[in-house]
Amino acid sequence: MTDQQMWENAVHVVMAEYEALAGPVKARVARIGESIRQIKLEIFSLAEQSAAIETCATCAGLCCEKGKYHFSVIDLLVYLSTGRELFTPSFRETPCPFLGERGCLMDPAYRPFPCITFHCELLESPLSAVELERMYLLERSLRASCRQMEELFGNRLMQGLLLSYERFLAGADAAILSGVGGR
Repeated sequence: MTDQQMWENAVHVVMAEYEALAGPVKARVARIGESIRQIKLEIFSLAEQSAAIETCATCAGLCCEKGKYHFSVIDLLVYLSTGRELFTPSFRETPCPFLGERGCLMDPAYRPFPCITFHCELLESPLSAVELERMYLLERSLRASCRQMEELFGNRLMQGLLLSYERFLAGADAAILSGVGGR
């Protein structure tokens, strides 16, 4: 099975599982997702101050070598909870299938945890000590929000969507959202 097929199948499985959730659970997913999006926007705003866009474009994604594993189940849940149309990745010979001709296919609020929180020396050096501390505080807050989502389902949802789908196919998890027991 190709990465593209795995992506499509994994998205289909999670969408079906999400649709089957009770209304109160979907509402909780939406609340946690809103928190995640807001924190990611704050982190991106700080990164923009350090010329992140230009720096990352020049670098061409050396930090993205395993980019296909960055998009997590949580990221997909955030898309689903907002009704936002999901992008189509391209699993070609580039470091990251989520990069298009004009950069990242995702708006900053929807980008994966590693993409929004990883800041190399080139990105961090222009930031003041206060800004760096704010960045680290926001990252801890983002981790806490992601843990809330994981606790809601009792599963490791920060793990990449493709990796979660592989566990599901192998029978290690009964579902992608809820990993209780094997199949």
